[in-house]
Formats: sequence, structure tokens, C-alpha cells
Amino acid sequence: MDERILAVAVGLFLLGNGTGFLANDLITDNRINDDSTIDILGCMYEEAPNFDQNASIDDGSCEYPPDVVVGCMDSEALNYNETVNVDNNTCRYPEPHVLMIMVDGWRPDSIAAADTPTIDMLMQNSAYSMKTRVDDTTISGSGHSSYLTGVWRDKHNIHNNNFSNSNYEEYPHWFHHLKSANLGKYTAAYHNWYPMADKVFESCAGCVNKLFYGNDTEISEELVNDLAVKQMDAVTLFLDDPDAAGHGYGFSTSVDEYVEAVNMTDERIGIVMDAIFARTNYAEEDWMVIISSDHAGTGTSHGQNIPEHREVPLIIWGAETSGPIWPNPAIVDFAPTALNHLGIEIEPEWELDGRIIGLESTGAPDAKLGVNLIFNGDAEYERGYAPSEQDVSIPGWTDDGSFTIWTYGTPTYLLIDSPGPEDRGDNYFGGGANGDASIYQEINLSAIQTDIGSGNLTYSLSAFLGGYSNQDDRMEIIIEFFDSEGTVLHTGIMGPVYAEDRDNVTGIFLYQQWDSVPSSSAYVKITMNAYLDSGYCDAYADNLSLTIS
Repeated sequence: MDERILAVAVGLFLLGNGTGFLANDLITDNRINDDSTIDILGCMYEEAPNFDQNASIDDGSCEYPPDVVVGCMDSEALNYNETVNVDNNTCRYPEPHVLMIMVDGWRPDSIAAADTPTIDMLMQNSAYSMKTRVDDTTISGSGHSSYLTGVWRDKHNIHNNNFSNSNYEEYPHWFHHLKSANLGKYTAAYHNWYPMADKVFESCAGCVNKLFYGNDTEISEELVNDLAVKQMDAVTLFLDDPDAAGHGYGFSTSVDEYVEAVNMTDERIGIVMDAIFARTNYAEEDWMVIISSDHAGTGTSHGQNIPEHREVPLIIWGAETSGPIWPNPAIVDFAPTALNHLGIEIEPEWELDGRIIGLESTGAPDAKLGVNLIFNGDAEYERGYAPSEQDVSIPGWTDDGSFTIWTYGTPTYLLIDSPGPEDRGDNYFGGGANGDASIYQEINLSAIQTDIGSGNLTYSLSAFLGGYSNQDDRMEIIIEFFDSEGTVLHTGIMGPVYAEDRDNVTGIFLYQQWDSVPSSSAYVKITMNAYLDSGYCDAYADNLSLTIS
């Protein structure tokens, strides 16, 4: 049992200027802990006349001289005082809140074509992207699931609009992680698609305080009413009108019905934002609003793995920085970003595929001499997949088709000990499951323009290229230097690597190329082309590098 010595002293200390400091019922509570160490309460401010060098816990009893101003010194706190020179740990901070809005079937080009004053207002102070990547299926079932769980479809196991074989138990709604932190957060979800919401929350018992179904008007109005009276820490809102108009009339900015559906969606988001601004404690709240989609579309449909279906808008209002997000984000990034804003640390055992975005200003790194200029040339920026028909998003690269990333170690593909780089990571590039494929990235050279203008620089391009056994699926690398007008100044090609070039051995082998950098080069483009012979496109590549020196 702890031994406790309790001393109570009450005193009034008068300073030379007549100001009094009252040590209010000062209690010294010395505890002997279970580990036999003694906690001693007292003044720990070294400049105070009653500083106690033996104190291990500050009890607020310090007497301060007249030139000391005690209070909150953190400029991000609600009660920040710029005159304070001693922080007394009384800072109060805005309470974080998150609203995630899913706009089903939302095309990026519809923002400019429609009348969207709310979205336009939000974008002025948002982190954003018009090329956010969604699931390769571009179907709502898998898209909604990735949106809410933060993992791709091979984990949540929703590959279409059938939810019977879902894996939400292992990869739950992000509300589950929030509730598990036991912070007393209030969660609410407003859905217009019952089967999806019913299934995801069935596997997330107790993680939602309010679940409301209805059409876009009904759920928006219900949310507005709740924002006026409820805590509303974490909220999801799913709007469907653009998708309905797209299926009925066409996913196109030339279709009046589709544009009007986007107009109405913006209006609904507007009344929700007005309700947030009107909250009684809004000045003491820190709201993040994430708006995106599950797919775009063409004609009256979606479901193809093409940019017109797979690239959607993303707006993060309330992010720590504003401007374009680079590299292009993915739908699985929204859940970890929301959780982080709410103060939840992302745990590795959750196996989330997304990353936290909007924390800092992003952009392609400035070109430098003597360093690898290719971003994600080792395919390690995002996790890979066992070879299948699933097509991963490849950050940093423009991917118009089925080019993908596979993991080493799958039988009949590249193994850990297959010929290849000694410093290989977990992943390598593969041609994918649907014929020829191509990806590219453009690298701005303006940061080394003066050096290039000297005309004395050389580039070194290298990559490991190969394929499977005696199949002629083959990989090719093309390098092109352009001037500021887009004129090609130089082209170099490595490959394509046929089966006979690698003696019918499954593996990837080092290819290198050197040449002069044209003195008027403004940017360089690296293209990887995977050509199919048969079956899956087993054209492989890894460890791409481009240096200029």
C-alpha cells in the first residue's frame, strides 16, 4: 500500500509592486510508487523563488516575478497569448471533425462545366487532385468499399456490386478504428445505397452512432439538422445524383442532365457547409471536408480500367496545406487521412493501403545532378500484388491501361532468387493481364537548366528488363528529351527484350545507355512499354534509374 505524506500550506506572497500571488491550498502529495520511486510535487520552474529541485511533478505552486507572464505560448492554440513568456500547459486546441462526401459518378471536367460555387470556394483553400485513382473495376461496390476501409479490393474482397463475400471483418469501416480508440467520438453516416451501407456496418457493430438512409435531398437535409444539435465528430455522406444522371442520359459535360446533377450536388454540399459554419462552437472546431468519387464514366456507363472511368476529383478542405497533390493520390488514402486528422495513429496491423495526404506542400522533386531523377522507378512506393487481373495504381507514373506492380516470389513469375538486381525490393513492374500496356513520367529539368545549357552533360539510363521463360512478352524503355516548345531533341531506346535475348531464362537483366544531354532540354520523358506475346503480359522491369552529370 502507498505511504502518503500530506502537507497543506496556505500563503499569500506579496511582491514589490503590490501584486499578490496566492498559493491556493498548496498540497504536497508525495507518493511511493509500486516501483519504489517517489513522486514529489512542487515548483519545477527554475527561475521561481520557490523552485524545488527535488520536485518531479509540477503542482502549479510556482511564484513568478513581475516580468513573467504565464499562459499559453502555442500560436495554434485557441487561447494563445503573444505576451506570455512562460507556458503553463493550459493551451486549448480546436476539436477535430471530419466530413467525407462521396459523389458517385463524378467526372473531373464537370467542375468547370457546371455551376459549382461551393466546390470553387472550397478548392481555393484545399489540397486537391483531378487525377485521383480509384479501383480498376470502376464499379461502385468496390469503390465505396475502398473509400471507407482504406484498402484495395483484394483485401476487402468486393470486386463488383455483390457484397455476400465481403471481408469487412478483417478490413472494417474506418469508423471502427476511431471507435476503438475510446475517445468518445460521435459518428454518423448518411447513405442512399442500402445494400452497401448495411453490409459494411453489419461487420462494424457499434461503430456508428447514427445511420440514415434516403435520397440525396433527404440525407442532405437530415445531415444539416444533425449538424445543428449533435457532436458530429466523424461523418460520411453519399450523394448519387451525378451517377443516376450519367446512367440515364450520359456521363458527359455536353449532357445537360448530367451537368444539372452536378449543379444540384454542389448546392447540397453548400447547405451542408453552411450548417457547419453555423455550428455554435464552430470557432473552436477544426473541420476537414474530403470530397471525392468512386468512379467517373463515359457514355451511359463505367466499369472499364481507363482514365476516363478511373480518374476522379479529390478536394481536401481543411488540409494542412493547399494546392495540387503530388504524386496523384488514390481512393484508399481518404480513410487514413481522416483518421490522422482526428488524432488517431495509423497502426501497421490494420494493413491500410492508403497514406496520409494533405500534410505538406507536394510537388515533383527538383531535378539535381548526379541523383536518380525517376520517381518510383523501383515500384516500391505502393504495395505490389500477386499476379492477377487486378491492376494497381502506380504513383508518379501516368498509367493509361493495365500496367501494374507484382511482388517477387509468386511461382511461375519472378522469384526472390530469379536473375535480377541484388538490391531488389518487394516489387517489380509487370505488363498486366490485358494485352500491351504502357506508362510514362515526365521530369522537369528547369532546376538544372543552367548546367544543361553548358552543353557538357551526359545522361546515364539503366534498368533491369526481362520476362518469363521462352515467352516473348517483352519490355522496352524509351527516353526522350524535349525543349520548352515540346520538340523532341533526342530519343534513346533500350529493348524490347525478347526471350532469346535472355536465353529463355525467367529473370530481369541489366541494360544501360549513355549519351549527351541536348543543351536546350527543358524536360525528359521516360516511357515503359510492355508488349504481349500470350497469356498475361509477362514483360518485367525493375530499378529504373536516370542520372545526369
